[in-house]
Amino acid sequence: MVVGLNLLIKPFYILGIDRGVQNEVGAEAYGVYFALLNFVYLFQFFNDLGIQNFHHSVYSKFEYLIPKYLPKIIGAKVMLAMLFLLVTLAGTALLGYPYVYLDLIGMLALNQVLASLVLFFRTALSARGHYQLDSLLSILDKLVMILLVGYLLWFASAFDMTIRTFVYCQMLSFTVAVSVAFWMLRRRGIISLSTINIDLSYTKWLLKKSLPYALVLLLMLLYTRMDGVMIERLLPDGQEQAGIYAASYRILDAFNMLGLLFAGLLLPMFAKLIAQQESIETLASMAGSMLWTISTTVVVISIFWADELIFLLYKSATPYWSKVYQLLIGSFIAVSLGYVYGTLLTAGEQIQAMNRFFFIGVLLNFFLNLVFIHYWKAMGAALATLITQSLTTAALIWLAYIRYQFKLNWWRIGKSMLFVLILIMSIWGVLAFQISWKYQVLISAGCAFLLARFMGLVPSFVLLRGLSMGRIPKDAG
Repeated sequence: MVVGLNLLIKPFYILGIDRGVQNEVGAEAYGVYFALLNFVYLFQFFNDLGIQNFHHSVYSKFEYLIPKYLPKIIGAKVMLAMLFLLVTLAGTALLGYPYVYLDLIGMLALNQVLASLVLFFRTALSARGHYQLDSLLSILDKLVMILLVGYLLWFASAFDMTIRTFVYCQMLSFTVAVSVAFWMLRRRGIISLSTINIDLSYTKWLLKKSLPYALVLLLMLLYTRMDGVMIERLLPDGQEQAGIYAASYRILDAFNMLGLLFAGLLLPMFAKLIAQQESIETLASMAGSMLWTISTTVVVISIFWADELIFLLYKSATPYWSKVYQLLIGSFIAVSLGYVYGTLLTAGEQIQAMNRFFFIGVLLNFFLNLVFIHYWKAMGAALATLITQSLTTAALIWLAYIRYQFKLNWWRIGKSMLFVLILIMSIWGVLAFQISWKYQVLISAGCAFLLARFMGLVPSFVLLRGLSMGRIPKDAG
């Protein structure tokens, strides 16, 4: 049920609320918001310095330590939040953003502080085995946004929606989520307001231990978020092009919610298996097969019906928007598999090796964007993302197989390739029927699910339910 709520609420927020705001304010205004949001994301490194991933991967193995050290970690995060806000404002001046954007950048930065606290509180709950509470908290801010912004978009006909109103609503929703998460932790005796303190000696030790994780965060933020900033800064019509790119990126974000959900569940599970010196290959194989099946289905269907999907969602769409989407959605396969193997490597503390690949990914993405954006604008950025994500994920999979001595299952690989081939052939058959494209998409998705179950690429509902509740499956089939 929790997984179902996540798969319902988060995509609805992105495709209903976020998309509705873009349609309301226009591609150019939304492009400014998207570029500024990505700009703020680039400094998220200072807001966390790797504490999030260090806490999740290490304290998941020693959960009895969480009540003792959590108050001190929160104290450290308060100091980092202040540093993050100062660095972000300094970066605003260095890049020459107009003064009129200063308040918007400040609000976006504050929202990131609140979002980071929500995520941190969630990891404390999941590390103690409260997986369903973690999943419920992951949708709380989106649910509040649906109620707030949904009312303004659909029922307050006289209200003129602006980007600033949208950001104010985000701030309120994150505040609600932080408050509820803290209340849950306090109810379970994990933390209380009076125990939070700033311990400089512990903070120094914590930052030293979490620094390798911080570098992972910095490199990932750079090669996944620089594109929106570069589009807006490099092109004469950068705001509009950033809006076009954002339209496709938001759809990709909606699909990525499944991968994020898996990563949040898999990290403590991988960490415990590694700590107990048990096999992790079964869990990695099951999760990889599931996300491969889902992501390839999404990509193939998106390529066939790109025009229909984009024109359905966006009022100002043109065929060029569809081409951007076809390229960008192709990276969904790599992103999905990256969630599995990146999470596994993080749980195993293979941080330095990951950093090397992420550093190469950052350089590659920067130079590809520099060239491709100049020639093909938003479509060039989409192509750069597709290439970078594919190569980086391939490197992470290779690293995981080497470090954990996984054996290549050629039978499963062959079935996975055959699945995609049969799916494409099935869609060609569906296209022969003169029915609405929406029904064609539904039939194709249904065929994909039945085919995946028949070929053994997705587990049973029993195993899916076990995974959603944080139970480690012993046999993935």
